[in-house]
Amino acid sequence: MLFATLLLPLAFAPPEAGGDLAAAQAIFDESCTLCHDSSDDLLNLEDVSALVGKRSSTGKPYVDPGNPNGSYIYMKMVGAEGIEGESMPMGDDPLPVDQLAVVQAWMASLPPAGDAAKDPAGPGDTGEGDTGEGDPGDVSEPRPPIDPPTPKRKPKEPFFGTHQINLLTTTTLGKKVIAYRIHHRLGRVGGVGDRTYLGLAGGATISMGIEYGVIDGLDLLLRWTSSRLDWELGAKYVPIRQEAGKPVSFGMYASFEALTDFPSNSANRLTGNFQVMLSRLWLERWSTQLTVNYSLLTNHSPTVLYDFGEGSGPEPVTDNRGTLNAGIASTIWLGKKKKHGIDLEYQLPIPVNAFYYRGGDVDPGGTKIGSWGLGWSARTGLHVFQVFVTNTRNIHTNLVAAGGDTANPFSPFGDFFFGFNITRKWKL
Repeated sequence: MLFATLLLPLAFAPPEAGGDLAAAQAIFDESCTLCHDSSDDLLNLEDVSALVGKRSSTGKPYVDPGNPNGSYIYMKMVGAEGIEGESMPMGDDPLPVDQLAVVQAWMASLPPAGDAAKDPAGPGDTGEGDTGEGDPGDVSEPRPPIDPPTPKRKPKEPFFGTHQINLLTTTTLGKKVIAYRIHHRLGRVGGVGDRTYLGLAGGATISMGIEYGVIDGLDLLLRWTSSRLDWELGAKYVPIRQEAGKPVSFGMYASFEALTDFPSNSANRLTGNFQVMLSRLWLERWSTQLTVNYSLLTNHSPTVLYDFGEGSGPEPVTDNRGTLNAGIASTIWLGKKKKHGIDLEYQLPIPVNAFYYRGGDVDPGGTKIGSWGLGWSARTGLHVFQVFVTNTRNIHTNLVAAGGDTANPFSPFGDFFFGFNITRKWKL
């Protein structure tokens, strides 16, 4: 009985101070600090209490004591009106309502900024008797009402990233977002028994580049590849976007390419591309895109020979044809949170002699079946990682347009390339 008497006060004791903060911090640690850690000069969510009263770039406080609805972090988490960019977590569904309620309760429990400086007795109050409800001496301001969390689910963009495997997608970065992207193609795998170690021993092709979101729906791209030492400068404009509430996404891409390899190695060294893209995300599980692309001067072989039928035999010429191709891209999203999926793309050069459609330079006169890629991608925070197999070693738009470098990947088996792509985004 004595033991029960001693425990009774503990059963009804108020929660330990900081309990709401600890629960809120645990949510930020799990869902936010992958991107916003101590290395983030603007927003470090490893210690969210340090943001109380600190102003965001919009002028609103990150955490407004006693006022969750006026706290910019909470506004970003529920997708409230007045935020810049998209809601958080970026590119993902809002956090569960019970977790939002914990964050909301912590912010609401904080004393407003002026409360701590006030005299507990109130100005002019001697402590003798009640001043009355309408007493002018009572200057405390009522807190704004706290509504239950109602996160807004914004429509999603059809694809994770701005590229599928080689094809560009209708997804754009958003205003003041910069991305660094690496494409890597290993050497040809080869047949069974070949000592190529799944292409690791073969010559690899890489591409490195940056993208910048000027405004929502407009990106600029600059990248370089080791294939023909090609530079590509492009612009993508997507005026109709499913993530902005439209039924589909529609956009255009145009680029200029300069092959800086020696003239003896590459012909048609200055060229360009233009493509249109139409995409849609179906039931938040299946992304599809149709693409039509025209690329100028796509035959970069320096040793093109042509027989004009004048009795002198084949003569060296420069092939000034371009390539018209049609492409498809598709992803099926897997898992409950749909953060990874199976990726497919295919580009078919129109096989008309008015266009160049013979693919890469492995066998310029051979039969080609277009360029294809099949892989798996995953998103974590601001990173997108992708692995795949493909029949083209090339990466940039003009070099891929004319078709793949290999024909049937099963005869002999291994006539393809392994590759991976990595993207990292930053919000400026």
